This record gives sequence, structure tokens and C-alpha cells, in this order.
Amino acid sequence: MLKNYNLYSQDILYLKADINYTEFYLKDGKKLVSSSTLKHHEADERLRDFLRVSKSYMVNLQYIGQYCAHQKDVRIYLTNGYEIKVARRRCVEIKKNLKDINVPRVNFERT
Repeated sequence: MLKNYNLYSQDILYLKADINYTEFYLKDGKKLVSSSTLKHHEADERLRDFLRVSKSYMVNLQYIGQYCAHQKDVRIYLTNGYEIKVARRRCVEIKKNLKDINVPRVNFERT
């Protein structure tokens, strides 16, 4: 993962792509930046408990609080309150994975 940091997967909420960099968002509120792509980190065996939900995000399954789905609009809510929109092409797969690990589904609210 990061060369100069001793990180554990349970300390990471999610990863966000930023062109050829990856931002690691930690549960203590800190943000670390890696000079590798998100695709590189996706292949890392230590991050096997993460779910790639879009081109830009990988989410730690441990910190998914709930999700809402309405047709092709799926949103994941992390335990810290952060909301991540799931890519349309990944909706079916993500919904199946979330049901398999018993993540609660909430009703979709139209605003």
C-alpha cells in the first residue's frame, strides 16, 4: 500500500482515485495520498475486503452502514455519514454483494 506507513485495512474507510494518485481516507479523519493508481491498489491482496463501486472509489465493506437503491441509482452510506454513488454498470453486482453481507437497505428519498 503506502511505503512509509504501517496501515491496516481496518483503518481505511475508502479509497478515492485522483488521476494517477489514490487518496486513502482513514477512520481517524486523516487523508493519505499514494502515487499509485486505484487499479494498482485494487489488485493488492491486503485490500481484498474492499469493494470497487465505481471508476473512482473502493469502499471498505466493514464501514458500509446502509445503502439505498432505486432502479439504476444506488448509493452507499458509510458509517461516518459519507455518501458514495455506485456506477450504473456495477449496480446489479454491488446490490447482490451488499445483500450477501446483510447491509441494510433504506428507502430511496426523492429530493
